[in-house]
Amino acid sequence: QKKRRKGDRKYLTLMHRSTCHLRPLNGKMFLLLAFFVLNFLSNESCVNAMGRSAAFVTSTTFSTSPSCRSTTSKHPIVVSSSSTTQEEQPTNPSPSENNDDAKVKKATLTVALTRELGKNSKIRSAVENHPMLGMLGIEDLQIVEMPCIQHARGENIDDLTELLKEEGALKDKYQYVVVTSPEAAKVLGEAMKTAGLEEAAAIGAKVVAVGKATEKALKTECNLSVDFVPSKANGETLALELPPVEGVDVTSVLYPASAKAADTIQEGLTSRTDGTFQVTRLNTYDTIPATFDEEQTRIMMEDVDIACFGSPSAVEAWLGNVDVALGIENLPDEDRQTAGNGDVLAACIGTTTAKACLESRRWESRKIYYPKENPGMEGWAESTGQALGDAMERKFWGGGW
Repeated sequence: QKKRRKGDRKYLTLMHRSTCHLRPLNGKMFLLLAFFVLNFLSNESCVNAMGRSAAFVTSTTFSTSPSCRSTTSKHPIVVSSSSTTQEEQPTNPSPSENNDDAKVKKATLTVALTRELGKNSKIRSAVENHPMLGMLGIEDLQIVEMPCIQHARGENIDDLTELLKEEGALKDKYQYVVVTSPEAAKVLGEAMKTAGLEEAAAIGAKVVAVGKATEKALKTECNLSVDFVPSKANGETLALELPPVEGVDVTSVLYPASAKAADTIQEGLTSRTDGTFQVTRLNTYDTIPATFDEEQTRIMMEDVDIACFGSPSAVEAWLGNVDVALGIENLPDEDRQTAGNGDVLAACIGTTTAKACLESRRWESRKIYYPKENPGMEGWAESTGQALGDAMERKFWGGGW
């Protein structure tokens, strides 16, 4: 007994020394520790299931093969509750007995899609089919549409229509027409129809799209073939890579845009040193922030874990609704910056939107997710998948931050 007490003292001393030097665990360290704890406390079948889940969660390469989905545990966290003593428990319980006795904590996450109603189908499908759901065992994913903006006519839409009515106006005045969003392409198509331009060749100027989604919209909405797409789908890259037109002293650019769009295009082009650009910007549409009703506000503040933002305007509108919910909409900007964002992670379509989140000072940089190399729908879905992993860790495993 003396030896045992002495051993106990040594054990307690060791534990005391260890706990004095604990540091916050990062995600991978937490998973590893959780694995060993469960390996010690759980039965063999639970350990095997957890081992498979942990292997997928910590992997940096996501596989979409059916074999990965079939071996992933549906319930990565299993909490057993039983009043029986250790001697009363079966030595080798069957899987069916484990399922009957265990109380499973289901993984429920809520993702908010903030584009206009009817424009969220692509990102919804991409998120619902993302391999991260199977890897993490997220069987109850709630996806809600919470449109943050609605579009309205811009102050220069009539100017665009009149310009298109003039025969050969674009060909004589402009070398490029630059379009930087699917909505801008839709508005351009409507103006072309109003002006009676049914043939794409009648537009005259070369057509520039900021990315693949806008290129597709120009084809479907305007029947226009695109002449130039930058290597990255953002305004900075477009302004940097658009080639000057040979044979003219000044390359003239028509830029039909949102009234809320930044000055990135015109500032980037006019500051070029390898050629002279002149940009005519027409604000052909505007974005108006949507006001959430009582139920939407409750969902925003209580349920949403991740908000998917497709534009800086959506970010601004989301924060406006948060301010109303908190009763701080009339406070100065510097006071509202410390109020948070509804405690959500931001999954952004590209760098411009991510920058808007960061500059609002309502998100920490580590809680903003965006595709650095592949802006657009595919990269957006991948960023949302990464946010799902961190939201899962924070909400159900107690880690993440």
